[in-house]
Amino acid sequence: MSRHITILFSLFALVTLFSNAAEVEWNATGAVNVVRGEDFLSMAASGDPVTVELRYNNGSEGEIFRQIFDLNDQLFWQQEEYYQSVNLDIVITIGLHTWRGTLESGSPGPPYTIEVQDVKVAGDTVDRFRLTVAEDDGGSFPLFPGELVATDNPRIQIEFSDSSVGSDAVPSYLDSTDLTCVSQSFTRITAARGFISSGSGDIINFTVDPESIRTRMPNLELVELREVTYDAEFDEVVLRWGSVPGKFYVIQYLAEDLCWREKSSTQAQSAETTWAVLPSGETELYRIVEEE
Repeated sequence: MSRHITILFSLFALVTLFSNAAEVEWNATGAVNVVRGEDFLSMAASGDPVTVELRYNNGSEGEIFRQIFDLNDQLFWQQEEYYQSVNLDIVITIGLHTWRGTLESGSPGPPYTIEVQDVKVAGDTVDRFRLTVAEDDGGSFPLFPGELVATDNPRIQIEFSDSSVGSDAVPSYLDSTDLTCVSQSFTRITAARGFISSGSGDIINFTVDPESIRTRMPNLELVELREVTYDAEFDEVVLRWGSVPGKFYVIQYLAEDLCWREKSSTQAQSAETTWAVLPSGETELYRIVEEE
């Protein structure tokens, strides 16, 4: 018995070269909440518009630092940190003033350069993605309006999150602590905030509008996806794309957690490749990834 399959694809399929480094960019806007300190009060005030720009390498290897399992050995809470070769760059602009913090590699433990928290239980729980550039973690600040003294420990931090609502609700932002997935699921973020701190009492707190958040991978290239069809006889989706002989290609689908997962892979034998995959549901979105 055949079934109806809805195939979602565009005229072009997203293709990126696989490597150990993949740059991700985030952009968002918000507003200042609280300002403290004489220097900062001369540059920002509550309600001032804020622009957030950040980038990092999502190819960094993570380290899990907290896990909680239930009595059936099912994982329902995990926190993972990323600090090696993250190439983190955060830029905050308020009016005519811009703060910038950069960090190539941090160190394990607090303040956790990049932290991803995923929970799978209801209650007062939060899925969280937090990025921090701190001087005591190896960060530097090419732009930091305001006077800093030797004893200061400047810090810029951004946090994106989704909280559970109600006793039966579970945060839906993340389904893992995989750094490669957090930017793809940004539409499920319900709250975001950040701060700029001198480390000695001067601070600017701000909120970010979740609706303003946009992410992209600037190194993505586009390749023509020439045809996608459904073969009802064999219950297969057949994809056809232009290829380079000898190159390996990975077919991915967009999972329910909004993260791209591998479906299949093949090595191209000619300038055009046709490959069949088994659909996982009634509706699927595919893309082809060329390995470097």
